Amino acid sequence: MAGQPKAVFFDIGDTLASPVLSPNRRSLAGLRVYPFVPEILQALGHQTVPLGLISNTAPDDTMQTMQAILKQVGLLRFFDVTLLLFSSVEGLDKTRGEFFQRAATRAGIPPQRCVFVGEDAQERAVARTAFFQVSFHPLHVFHVLQEMV
Repeated sequence: MAGQPKAVFFDIGDTLASPVLSPNRRSLAGLRVYPFVPEILQALGHQTVPLGLISNTAPDDTMQTMQAILKQVGLLRFFDVTLLLFSSVEGLDKTRGEFFQRAATRAGIPPQRCVFVGEDAQERAVARTAFFQVSFHPLHVFHVLQEMV
């Protein structure tokens, strides 16, 4: 498997940023991006690893809304827009292995060559059932990628 392509998918909430919900809690109003995140995403981009998102989103969040919020906070530029998977758009959430398998299929990369980065242990366990590698923190992903050589 050495030299084969890899892809990295991040969770958003509590991994890359703190979510700010609308007053009715049915949509995302914004994000508070953690200070270290842009630098990490930039470094991964230099490694030419495709980056995507696998995120549970509020019921009323659309692809357009999510892209607008990501653009507003300066994160959209780091991600391949075809690799943005949101539960409110896909009809699946991170309790289902199919959500992760769909991400790998979109990336055109075997799931074994994909990494899911998320703070939630249960979500990482589901990603493992879909044959993803996992990382508990954005900084840790570099170690996981190195081990995948």
